[in-house]
Amino acid sequence: SIFFNYTMGKQKSTRGDNSNNDDSKREQPLQAVLLADSFTRSFRPLSLDKSKVLCPLNNVTMIDYAIEFLAGAGVEELFVVCLDDDVEEYVYRNTWTKLLMQVTVVKDSSLTNAGDALRELDKRNLVQSDPFILMHGDTVTNVDIKPALLAHKIRHKKDSAT
Repeated sequence: SIFFNYTMGKQKSTRGDNSNNDDSKREQPLQAVLLADSFTRSFRPLSLDKSKVLCPLNNVTMIDYAIEFLAGAGVEELFVVCLDDDVEEYVYRNTWTKLLMQVTVVKDSSLTNAGDALRELDKRNLVQSDPFILMHGDTVTNVDIKPALLAHKIRHKKDSAT
């Protein structure tokens, strides 16, 4: 599997071992996991040449809609999980994405479902924020997710106090 971290146009190869335990006690920046593959063949034949998230909807790729939504929700760090080179290359070339948030591409062709993707991220100890957002890359929405995130934080704080 390949793991690249793109921050403000610079590519850094990383192992994903966030061993700084002091930072885990502080408020973590809001993180999101964007599954850039549906792990199905349901969008065929349109997705034979390129990944479904790179297909245009009104001349904008579907992944761009998802990334813009996450930026509007306050996400500061994004993990894009993909299987193919085309998504990784697109994210690498897409400079406006890196201006909105820190973007990390996790490419692993051995993943077969969303559970595998989340286990891989957990194995690398990448996702630290609580809560974090999990979203498919072909989601197009304009819902205001901030109230749901706030409600989760309040419920989590109440549950951990008892």
